[in-house]
Amino acid sequence: MAEQKWYLKWWTVVVLLLAVGPFGFPFLWKSKDFNLFWKIFLTVVFIILTIVLTWGTWKTVELTLKKFKELGLL
Repeated sequence: MAEQKWYLKWWTVVVLLLAVGPFGFPFLWKSKDFNLFWKIFLTVVFIILTIVLTWGTWKTVELTLKKFKELGLL
């Protein structure tokens, strides 16, 4: 059995998921270091995390624009 490429090893996949979120999913699903349970679990966790962070960013921008308008800066 050939050794797995470095970018498919478990620690690299975890770093990719933390650094680029859902863009790391192809590496997660190609990796043989994770069984089906962990692939599904990590996919769901990072989708939820992405949604929460996107929503938080949206609300922050919305609040910032509102404050700028109140101050007459926009």
